[in-house]
Amino acid sequence: MKNSQVLPGRAGQPHQFRRNLPDRLRTRLRAPLPRLEPEVEAAIERATLRSPPVNWRRLTGQDVRDFLLAYCACFIAMQTLLM
Repeated sequence: MKNSQVLPGRAGQPHQFRRNLPDRLRTRLRAPLPRLEPEVEAAIERATLRSPPVNWRRLTGQDVRDFLLAYCACFIAMQTLLM
C-alpha cells in the first residue's frame, strides 16, 4: 500500500480518501440530493409530530386486557426461545 492512500476506516483526512475514488463516484458525491414531492414532505412532517398525551382516566378494561394479552404472549415467546 502506498503511503499516500488513506484507509476508509481510519480517521483523519477524508479529502484524500475522496481524491482516490474513481471519477464516476466523485461526480455522484457532488450531485444534489433529490427533492421530495410536497405531499411526501407534508406526510413526513405529520408523522414526526408527537401524539397527544394519554389520558389515564379514559383507559378501558379492554385496553388493560389487550396489554396483558400482548405482554403475556411476548413473555411466553421469550421463555420458549431462551430454553
